[in-house]
Formats: sequence, C-alpha cells, structure tokens
Amino acid sequence: PLYPKTLRGQRDHRSHRQDAAAAGGRMSELRATYTESFLAGLSAYAHITATAEQAAEDPPYITISQHLTMDGSPLIVALAASPDTFYALASGYSGISLNGMGDLAVDAACELFNVINGHFSSQMRAHGSAVSIIDPPRHALGNAVPAAPLFTLPIACPSGTMQIMASREEFLP
Repeated sequence: PLYPKTLRGQRDHRSHRQDAAAAGGRMSELRATYTESFLAGLSAYAHITATAEQAAEDPPYITISQHLTMDGSPLIVALAASPDTFYALASGYSGISLNGMGDLAVDAACELFNVINGHFSSQMRAHGSAVSIIDPPRHALGNAVPAAPLFTLPIACPSGTMQIMASREEFLP
C-alpha cells in the first residue's frame, strides 16, 4: 500500500531470488557436509581412502539408498558403486573378504551406509539441523538415478568408483 504496485512487484521478485539463493546455499552446504561425513566414514569404518573427484566411471553394480528427514522434509541419500568398490566397502567394513559373497556383502555395505548416515545425522544435529534416519537402507542391483537430484557427486578410491546422491523422493525400484 505505501509502495506503487510496480515497486511491490520488484520487491517480491527480489525476495524470490533471495529465497532461491538461500536454498541453493543450503543444498551446497548439505552436499559439502554430507560428502565430508561420507568420506570420513569410509576411512574410519571401511578403511578406504577416497576423494570427491571425477574418474573414469565403472558401471554401478549396486545402488543403496536410505530415507532420512532433514528439518521435517524427506531426504533420500544414496550410493551407487562399481562391483570392485562395492566388495571393497563390504570387506573393509566387515574386516573379512566378502568378494563374491552376495547377500553377506550387501548386508555389510548397507550397514556401513547406515553407520555413515547415523554419524551424518549426529553431525547435522550438532549444527542445528534435525536429521533423522527413517528407514534402514534398501538396495537394487544396477544403477538408479533420482529424477530430480539435490546433488550427485562422483567419488574415486583405489578399488574403483562410486557416486553419492541425494533426492527428496525415493528412486529405487
């Protein structure tokens, strides 16, 4: 009412841009925090040193996802790994070779992912974001990619490649 209609419209447009920039900043912060937590978890629990970098990608053998919430909104985090990387994750976490062990390797890799996500949840809570684990990890053989990812990030390690992803909706079949 104090401003002409054109100025109100400009002000509203500016606030939408600010909202979009803030949301982009939150997603960037989420990606950075999740990546840091994920890489630290790989090192601590699976004894794998990995880096967030593009490498010649091996086709994913398995995709593991887990349903979390962040400040009341759904957050699906996922890991897609090549066969060699998948078995390295499972074996590194379990402490014994699980190469070719199918279900045992899947259980170990899923539990590793659950532990990493638990530490991510604790880390986010310490910084004022309410992150909760809603469901245990699920898996599907092959590659699954979210239709509208919040982020995707390639990870390279000595055994091969993997990719971490996040979405608002579950995307595993």
